[in-house]
Amino acid sequence: MHGRIKITTPSPAPARALFISMCTCAAAAASPAHADISVWDFNVFSRSTIGSQGQGYGSDFEGASGSVQDAYFSNFGMKTVMSSSPSLPAAFYGGGNFTLNSGSVNSGGMYAAGNVNLYNASISGDVHAGGSLNGSSGSISGNLFLGGSRNTTGSLTISGAVSTQTPYAAPLDLIGVSNYFHQTSSFAASLAPTTNYTNQWGQIIIHAAGERTIVNLSPTDYINAWGIRIDGAGTVVVNVGGTTISTGSKTWSYEGGASSRATLLNFYEATTLTLSGGHNVNILATQASTTFSSGVINGTLVAGSLQGAGQVNWVGSFTGSSVIPSPATIPFMSAGLTMICRRRRG
Repeated sequence: MHGRIKITTPSPAPARALFISMCTCAAAAASPAHADISVWDFNVFSRSTIGSQGQGYGSDFEGASGSVQDAYFSNFGMKTVMSSSPSLPAAFYGGGNFTLNSGSVNSGGMYAAGNVNLYNASISGDVHAGGSLNGSSGSISGNLFLGGSRNTTGSLTISGAVSTQTPYAAPLDLIGVSNYFHQTSSFAASLAPTTNYTNQWGQIIIHAAGERTIVNLSPTDYINAWGIRIDGAGTVVVNVGGTTISTGSKTWSYEGGASSRATLLNFYEATTLTLSGGHNVNILATQASTTFSSGVINGTLVAGSLQGAGQVNWVGSFTGSSVIPSPATIPFMSAGLTMICRRRRG
């Protein structure tokens, strides 16, 4: 069953409050398994690939992750916090092949439209794949559903039932999710600034006011800053232009009701993004070939593609989607699940 979330294009007038109507796509038959899905419950999402065949992505993601194309992980922990990404029951949603070399999917199982390749790796939960299971050594603590066949050695154990030649049903449309994030980034960049910022000896100071604060921060000021301080409640979008961005740690501080969950750092022009160190903020870099070499992001990371070994921690979904909506209409697949794009309060 197909469902749609209609998100209308709002007026760009900065003083006008913008809301997304709550829209749901009902599944064919109600059951306790149905749940509301929010795309902002992705801890990490790539609009193409994660890692590469020669170098798998390292470290760990605390919440659910997804990629439109192939994903390669090495020495990696996936969905390491069971309570993270509450509306996304699986740990991973992929539109291509999935390879895990030395690592674990800690909870929720996974979906991949292509092959699943495991080498000295474990998965907790059911595995759904459009292709075959390949690999050696490891375990799957759940059921296995394959569109292809099982091609593994005896040292890769499966505790549940194994079904082969089973049609693959994607739980959600990853292209739709990709378009949503990209158009949200573009729309946020198109909004008129509501305030300026102060550069105080390398600390960017932003005074937030009202339901929505939009700030356009120059690439030079952002790159050279050691920190960003936000004072005041409401949703805050920090738009940073520039096609090539390279940045180490930034000290994000929040006062007067501000929070990282309500703040969005939008690299709307970036085609190359290099990150390291600590970043306590949600990051949109939907067109960027992103390398996160080391460090920790506390928040959501959305990239054009992603490689590296940086850790991404779950702190909760972005709370500002109701006032920074995308003009996209997104088709979602319903496979025992219901999609919803709703206003959230942190």
